[in-house]
Amino acid sequence: KVQVDGLAAVLPRGDSIPAMSWATHGSAAAAAPEIAVRGPRQRVDKVQVDGLALMKILKHARETPLHAASGPLLGLVVDNVLEITNCFPYPAQDVDDGTGKFQIDMLRCLREVNVDHQQVGWYQSTFLGAYMDVDLIQSQFAFQSETAESVVLVYDPERTSQGSLSLKAFRLSDKYMDLHREGAFSKPGFAKHEVSHENVFEEIPLVVRSSNLTKVLLTELEAEVEEDADKLDLASSSYIEKNMKQLMLSLDELTQETMQLANYQRVLVRHREQQAQHLAKRRAEKQAAGENPGNDRDVIQELRAQNHPLFKPLAEPHAVEAVLANARLAHCSTQIAQFSTANLGKLFLSQAVQDQ
Repeated sequence: KVQVDGLAAVLPRGDSIPAMSWATHGSAAAAAPEIAVRGPRQRVDKVQVDGLALMKILKHARETPLHAASGPLLGLVVDNVLEITNCFPYPAQDVDDGTGKFQIDMLRCLREVNVDHQQVGWYQSTFLGAYMDVDLIQSQFAFQSETAESVVLVYDPERTSQGSLSLKAFRLSDKYMDLHREGAFSKPGFAKHEVSHENVFEEIPLVVRSSNLTKVLLTELEAEVEEDADKLDLASSSYIEKNMKQLMLSLDELTQETMQLANYQRVLVRHREQQAQHLAKRRAEKQAAGENPGNDRDVIQELRAQNHPLFKPLAEPHAVEAVLANARLAHCSTQIAQFSTANLGKLFLSQAVQDQ
């Protein structure tokens, strides 16, 4: 931690969080500034985003179309409602010095002008369902470990360009948090904690709040805004094609993870056969010498203590990537189904208009 004037920045440790885990956040050392004064932990049931914070997120994503836009969220928790009132972007990699100084300076400035400076999460822009990766999990785990109420807002500019705002709030489920703390990333670990691709993340209901003056202004401007005919656009092949590409990429990743698991199982079977042959040979030698061969379990423990190469435990492959590939597959399939359903309605409407 880096503490200055009651403000704290929590920097990722190299021995616990891979450096690449923070690469998508603008800076590899873009840290999670901790809430200055902690109250009792509350269960967040709804996320409320102010219009100012939302417009900053959209502006940041529009200014960095080739990179993932990300930054901390500021606000507070009131009656189980997480109110996000402000945010600011993380600095670029060539600007940040890796000490969290930028975040500390920003929080100090916001505190001096009496603006909410308590960090309650972070945001990230994404392309379709590409946000479901190990980097996001590592970063969100670090945030939730420091502040249990932290959430991540995921904004999808590509989906928003199709006519509806795509902004969702996620947090890691309690079951996955326990799994991650234990480091049980193998297939038995996921089965023990009852974690699957469906419950790694929890989606929290999200609402956008606008002030009364903003609503009055929008009402006055509504008459001056021209009719939006883009919603009737029937050219949907581009968006569906992009989703299909993401679907195929996720399917390829899942196939690779499945092949790695199959290779591990083959190696494990061969390894156990070699162990059985070694034990049988040792037993025969002991019996020929008139010695007690002993119990196989005790012999295995003794050989492991001696670091015998045949009795070293094999490292199981992590199942996190396979679970996340499944999650991306499900997300892309849902997006295609929802978008196709909406476009079918447009096609039937256009056909009815043409018939008349």
